[in-house]
Amino acid sequence: MTARTTACPEVPLPHSFRDLSIEQARGYACVACGKLLEGPRVYRGVVMGHDGGHLLDADVWACAPGGSP
Repeated sequence: MTARTTACPEVPLPHSFRDLSIEQARGYACVACGKLLEGPRVYRGVVMGHDGGHLLDADVWACAPGGSP
């Protein structure tokens, strides 16, 4: 078993929308650890990107401190 040294809400956000999984981009999974968010969550902000002239952005969430991952 590995101990996590940094809580999910404190992990830096990815630099690009392309670094997110579909679940993370849709707000179903933690942006830090990737586990599905079933309980309390913390809003982390927006990860932006673009595809040609199309702006891509996603509101991302993280596991709450003391919550599950």
